[in-house]
Amino acid sequence: MSAGAHTGLGSFAPAYASAFRAYLLRPGEATLHVAYELGREAVTRHLSVLDLAVAHHEALLSVLAGVSDSAGTQGMTRAAGDFFLESLSAYEMVQRGFSEARESATLERRHIEMSRQLSTFLADASLTLDAFDSLEELLQLVAEQARELVGADCCVATVAVEGRPRIAEAASYAQADRSWVGFVQWLDRFAIYRLIRASGGSVRIAGEPLALLSPFQTAASDRPLKGWLGASLTALDGGELGAIQVFDKQEGDFTGDDEAALIHLAQMVSAAVERARSYQARG
Repeated sequence: MSAGAHTGLGSFAPAYASAFRAYLLRPGEATLHVAYELGREAVTRHLSVLDLAVAHHEALLSVLAGVSDSAGTQGMTRAAGDFFLESLSAYEMVQRGFSEARESATLERRHIEMSRQLSTFLADASLTLDAFDSLEELLQLVAEQARELVGADCCVATVAVEGRPRIAEAASYAQADRSWVGFVQWLDRFAIYRLIRASGGSVRIAGEPLALLSPFQTAASDRPLKGWLGASLTALDGGELGAIQVFDKQEGDFTGDDEAALIHLAQMVSAAVERARSYQARG
């Protein structure tokens, strides 16, 4: 197949062949850098690795046609390999960057949509929370959404009012991992609230320091933690309403963006609980 027959290459193949011949005549960093730029250009033109290989193959065939001795052929082939690898490395690097950017944008849009839907739900649901079970159901949704939002293995959402550390609570984790059941049961909620409050309303800790924190010494005895992120649920008057906590990020450590997302979610939940309490008081 000729470069001309491969119509998707357009003007790329002639440009590649010209740069390749220039490199063979004057091998060096300057002419090799053109291969790097061609690899980047291939990505912007939406060419595939196969397209790049076809362009290289055609360019190599055209110069080999004028070489008669085996030594010249071997030297030219080695130089061709260097040129192609340079363009291919640039192609893969830029392609990977584009893929990561697309994935990040998709994830961000999903998070925004999730937050919007949850915000609407919380605004509506807060007016109907007139029973203990409905509050549990609300917290279950919050726990599931928060866990997905930050990519955590476990999330615990707890409402605590009037000096009681837990009037309603929900947890979300993989059903196959039952070790979270005992972990959630033994959490020292009063100590957790104090720790989050002392940290300014949110806290993010990773690794071994978690084992030294009193709120987790009992709960984590059978399940060491990799990471913890918590945000306070706070009433308008500053009173304690509970907390949302996520544990063990599935990939890496919890980030500043994760913390900001959890704080925003905690604010929405706090407002919903406050509105519900006000509604119940008027009823």
